[in-house]
Amino acid sequence: MMVDAHLDLAYNALDLGRDLTLPLPELRAGKGEGETPLVSLPALREAGVGLAFATVFVDPKAHAGRLWEEARRQVALYRDWEARGLVRLLRDGEDLKRHLKAYTEDGVLGLVLLLEGAHPLPEPEALEDLHREGVRLLGPAWATGSPYAGGNASPGPLTPMGEALLRKMEELGVALDLAHLSDEAFSQALQRYEGPVLASHANPRALAPTPRNLSDEMLLALRARGGVLGLVPFNAFLDVGWKKGMPRLPLERFLVHKAYAESFLGREGVGLGSDWDGGFGLESVPLGPEGHGDLRRLGDEAFLGGNWLRWLRGWF
Repeated sequence: MMVDAHLDLAYNALDLGRDLTLPLPELRAGKGEGETPLVSLPALREAGVGLAFATVFVDPKAHAGRLWEEARRQVALYRDWEARGLVRLLRDGEDLKRHLKAYTEDGVLGLVLLLEGAHPLPEPEALEDLHREGVRLLGPAWATGSPYAGGNASPGPLTPMGEALLRKMEELGVALDLAHLSDEAFSQALQRYEGPVLASHANPRALAPTPRNLSDEMLLALRARGGVLGLVPFNAFLDVGWKKGMPRLPLERFLVHKAYAESFLGREGVGLGSDWDGGFGLESVPLGPEGHGDLRRLGDEAFLGGNWLRWLRGWF
């Protein structure tokens, strides 16, 4: 079973208007302008992706004034897919056990919901509503930051509201996703939050020096807390000199990032967090992979799923 720690499925369906229930070739045929899609539910099933961390990501500009409503709409879409038998939402360890058994028979994709950026939450207590709906992972900030914490493109600290949110997360048993946090907020969040941590989608900053990636110190801090890093096969995260429209990078560039990350986190601390179709498509990923099935050449069973399953079992 392959595990992908970051997929913006609801965002693609609702914001980009993609019918993710279609086979990938059909979705690509009707893509119109923009980059070529990489993800659909049938494609994930065909590739053997059995579990994914599926985001609730609300574009703060596109939905200004309606952030909370849009977050609820995305969760409702996941619930609808579940009701139609297209996915299986996992809320705890018992759900995970049942899913791992059932998956071998029905191939249904399991989803753990991840709130990417806390900006839709009007106050920390609102997390209780999303938790009841299945959200089990949360990143306090997206790139532009939030009322809760600075983001990688908007440096700033963890705010008092952010500290209250971390306390609410501990109370509810929601894991902390460190991706997208500013350096200052990253450090503060680790000091103030005692629950499980991960970085669902990021790469080593030493090889691609951008605040969006993690420094060596951050990688070591993640390891010290037993966290796992989800590596992103996205050219701009692999080489800061790469820009959209340029030729795709060689696949070796991703493997260099993987080896570097494993030198800090160990082979047990690195997995896949593709972020595929999270603002980019086929034209922006390294040469070779055309879909999730091709990602099997990037690592062993531990990298492709075992490390994330072990991490989930450790706290879920």
